[in-house]
Formats: sequence, C-alpha cells, structure tokens
Amino acid sequence: MPATWNPLNDNPTTGDDIPTAFRELEARTLDLRGCWVGATPPVNPVEGQFWLDTSAVPYRLKQYVRIDAGGPSWQTLVARLPGPVNADPSVVDDRLAPFEFKALRVENRNALPAASPLNAGLLVYRITDGELWIADMPVSAGWKGLLSVTSTSLDTVELPLEGDVGNDATNPPTKARKGVLEGWLFDDVAEKRTLAYVVPKNWRGAADLRLRLFQVLAQAQLAGDDIDWTGEIRTLIPGQERVTKAATALAVAVTDIGADVDGIDDGGGPHVTELVVDHDDPNNPVSAGCLVLVTVWRASVAGAGKAGGVVVFHADLAYAQTPRHERA
Repeated sequence: MPATWNPLNDNPTTGDDIPTAFRELEARTLDLRGCWVGATPPVNPVEGQFWLDTSAVPYRLKQYVRIDAGGPSWQTLVARLPGPVNADPSVVDDRLAPFEFKALRVENRNALPAASPLNAGLLVYRITDGELWIADMPVSAGWKGLLSVTSTSLDTVELPLEGDVGNDATNPPTKARKGVLEGWLFDDVAEKRTLAYVVPKNWRGAADLRLRLFQVLAQAQLAGDDIDWTGEIRTLIPGQERVTKAATALAVAVTDIGADVDGIDDGGGPHVTELVVDHDDPNNPVSAGCLVLVTVWRASVAGAGKAGGVVVFHADLAYAQTPRHERA
C-alpha cells in the first residue's frame, strides 16, 4: 500500500473522468483491504489480508490465512528477530531474575541437521523417536542427546550374592574362587539359589525383565559347549501374597561359550546368560514395586555339548526404563 495517494482531480473541465475515478477508488479499496490498521479486524476479510492489531501494545501483525486443513482465520505473524533475545530485566545483565519464555518449544525435525560452529547450542526435538538433541560442534564435533533414554535403553540393579542367604537348604551351590573372582559354583542341576529384588518404580512397564548371570568356567570346556540355565519365579505384592505362592517356570536360557581359547579354558569367560522374566505372566505378573523371587539352577551339567561347572560372580536385573534418569 502506498504511503500517500495522489488526490483525484475533480475539476469539471480538466479533471478525471468517471471511469478513471472509479478505477482509482477501486485500487485504493484493494490496497486498504490488503493492510488494515485498527483495534478490531476488518469486516469481510479476504485470504492473505494483513491486519496490524492495535488493540494491545506492542502491536501485532496478523494475516488471514488457512492453517492445516481448517478455514482461514487471523494468525499472528512472528518475524525473524534482528538479534539475540535478552530475557534479563536488569540493565547490567546480571541474570539474577531473568524473564521466562512462555509457550516456547524447541525446533521439531524428523532428522538432525548437520552440526557446525554456526549452530552450536541449537536444540532439536527429533519427532521420529522423541529425543532431545543439542548441537555441540565445538566440543563433541556433532550432536549430543540430552534425553538418551529410548525404548531400548536398559537400567540395571545389582543383585546381592554375598552370604548364604538364598541358597537352597538341601542342595546349595558351593562358595568358590577363580583367580581374583569369588562366587558360587554351580556344578549340579540340583543346586539352587533364590535371588530377591523389588521391581524399581522407573521400570517402563509392559516390557519383560532380564535376570543376567555373569560367570566363569570352573574347568576347561570344548569349543561351542553350552551353558544352560533355568528356574522359576514368584511375584509378590507386599502385604497381599505369600511366599508359598505357586511359581512360574522360566524358559531355559542357553549361552554358547564359543571357541576362543581364553573363553573355553579353566576360568574362561566371563560368560553372560540372560533369563527372561515374562512381565504379563497370568499367575505371576510383574508390577512396579512388587517383590520378585527368582530361583535359578543349571538345566544341564556336562555331557555332549554341555559345559560343566560355572562360578557365578555377579548377577543383576536389567529392565526397560522410563524416560527419566533418576531411579525412584
């Protein structure tokens, strides 16, 4: 819209003729409809029309446009700022009481742009997996995930192996040492130990848990021999169920010791076996805060293709965690 219009010449002798005057007036009307200034929106707006809303200070520039699949409506336009935004109300920039940015969100993208020194500190919310990233070219030469917890991220809880508590009264494993490692020797299918743990409150839910047994060989084995473990579980809601509750059998877990010399020699390994705890077993379902009793024993010991005794020196619970870093 022009800053000024040339006035119409209304001289009856030399002035503008009527068609010219109407065209000029029509052009001015279109200009006025293209940009409207006022405290209330123009009547009967057309798509694409601008309106400088003076109803509040600072004024807001709006445009009558369609958003997504809806009808046209007045949308506030946000222009690129000429410089950084200083949210510090102090004239000396002492940052004692900065203003908050309301309704501010980081950039949403399917994929991360290339990191460079020019976008250091850029925050991106990756909508494909819900992760928040920061461009950190000066330090890491790339991107860093601020929320590194994904649907496959596992948290762990170490399970105690000290003392005889949990050993079967009739057929306990034997306390043993291999090198600097001390643990429990399981060299008979009758030997059992029960491990107890409380399901952490940051368990993601609707995901199976994994009981991991870390072990070394009690004697040399043949390449490719398997370490077989099995067991049973009981899940108990505190104050509601008894320890004599019927157990659920665990599927046999098999670990192939491979063929590496250091892995098949006496004390070789370490080898890790994972026993899967079904979270939605109908008889022993898992819930956050419930007590889980897992009794484990060797499914087979020695024989063709089967490893003999192993010394378990570490055990832990691995589980899918919620998108929070602290453990409740």
